[in-house]
Amino acid sequence: MTTSGTITMTMRGLDRFKVIQAMADDLLKPWRAAQRLGLTARQIRRLPEN
Repeated sequence: MTTSGTITMTMRGLDRFKVIQAMADDLLKPWRAAQRLGLTARQIRRLPEN
């Protein structure tokens, strides 16, 4: 089933999404993502994979 629609995000939420997506695509190391998001490396490791 395919659904399409619109979601609304703040610029901060969009920036956070882009950093996490880059990490998931192996374009950004987890420690660098943590640094950019103001989180610890442990918090990044605990993010759900799906």
